[in-house]
Amino acid sequence: MVKHVLVFIFTLLLGACTLTPEPMSAEERFSEANRNVGKLFAMKSTKVPRKRINYYQALALGLKYNLDYRVKMANTALQADQLTLAEFAMFPALNTSTSFYTRNNDLASFGTTSTGQLTDVLNSTPRTLRSIRLGLSWNILDFGVSYVRAKQQGDRYLIAREEARKQLQQLSQDIRRAYWEAYGAQQLMHDTHEFQELLTNANEKLTEAIADKTIPKENILHYQEAILEGRRHLIQLKYKYDKAMLDLKHLVNLPLGVHFTLERPPVALFRVQNLKNLDFRKVDAISLVNRPELSQQSYQHRIAKWGVRSAILQALPGITLNPGWNYNSNKFLVNNLWVDKSVDIAWNLLNLASLPTALDSAEAQVQYEQLKLMAITLAVLTETRYSYSRYQNLTTEYRIAHMQTQNANALYQLTENRYHASLANYQQAMIAKLKVITSKMDENLLLSDLSTALGELYLSTGFDLLPYEVSHQPVPIIVQKIKKRFTTNNTMDFNAYVNKTYNGIFARKKKLA
Repeated sequence: MVKHVLVFIFTLLLGACTLTPEPMSAEERFSEANRNVGKLFAMKSTKVPRKRINYYQALALGLKYNLDYRVKMANTALQADQLTLAEFAMFPALNTSTSFYTRNNDLASFGTTSTGQLTDVLNSTPRTLRSIRLGLSWNILDFGVSYVRAKQQGDRYLIAREEARKQLQQLSQDIRRAYWEAYGAQQLMHDTHEFQELLTNANEKLTEAIADKTIPKENILHYQEAILEGRRHLIQLKYKYDKAMLDLKHLVNLPLGVHFTLERPPVALFRVQNLKNLDFRKVDAISLVNRPELSQQSYQHRIAKWGVRSAILQALPGITLNPGWNYNSNKFLVNNLWVDKSVDIAWNLLNLASLPTALDSAEAQVQYEQLKLMAITLAVLTETRYSYSRYQNLTTEYRIAHMQTQNANALYQLTENRYHASLANYQQAMIAKLKVITSKMDENLLLSDLSTALGELYLSTGFDLLPYEVSHQPVPIIVQKIKKRFTTNNTMDFNAYVNKTYNGIFARKKKLA
């Protein structure tokens, strides 16, 4: 029987040591994917608007429900927990142990006299013993290393916060771009109905002309080309609208099948700002203080410098203090309770041999992080100039596009009253209407690009459009917070924003000094 049991246990152990990977089946993957899809939209508030969404609501929904931002926030919480664990690692170990001992006979021995004669049996240990020890163990070297690691983990937590802040800044910019593109395409979709009717009538006229053979073949081909060109532009416009709406739904984590219309963005966002006299000295100062990328790399550089201290500490001898309180149930002992103290010193001498290499590696890491910080600094300053240049060029281009739209509308007004007269006039009217639609499309796209470029300019200075600290609050409250940020502190005027932020930074520096 025992033999069979041993064989069975051996078989189990052998099987446990020879486990093979088990891939998930298609049914399991599909089931898990369905559960995830259900979780995607289960967190929605019942007050989330479904029919009409304005710009502020889109930003609030993104702040509340965007999954990429939630991932960054989860990582921040994880790093905070890791920091707490790192702080606990600095404390001494409080150990307790209890033992129970018994035997079936006495642990006895003979004694001897000075002449070597045996005496009676002596028994100093009872058959049953119980002992308890409560003690502290504190390695001073481990404390130093744990302290350094806790400081490094604190910086990793700050890096995670800056990553979440950067994600939120990029999210606000992506929502701004998608909202503008979707709204512009939405407005153009209203103009396409008239154009679609024009194409239908033109196609009927063309069919009649072909049947009657009243116009030359060359004119028919030109006419067909105009109709096909109009249809192609309608398809392009529909695609731009669908893509922008899908992007927006993805960013704010709304179900992809939900339908809603977009309200007109705030009027202040339509205003083209004059930034010819922008003070880059102030802009650079703001960027160097507020950009999350620079903050992240500064913390990373500080982690590397702490690594140098860690390399030195690990080469030192370890000194362990071991005070403890003891109890033993042995009745033959004079003192059943006692306190003991010990000091242990351990030194891995091989660490001394590797110390120069460890220091070189740690200092190389410091230099590497320093170079990365310098590279990011240059990239930040360059990005500010690039954003400014792009905004200025788009401003000029948008004004030209606006004039082109006005001219296209004027030409169409001249032809729309005449297009019923002949097939040739139909063709002219179609071309004129197509020019109106394409001009409006270009103008709207440029207005979207212009708004995006202004957002990039704000982003290059590290401006926090969305207050991430209110992400746990209901959507209506977040909407009010965002509106307040738009309408106060002159944030809609970039020059005023730069002056106010710059003065605030240096006022803070003077106060600290």
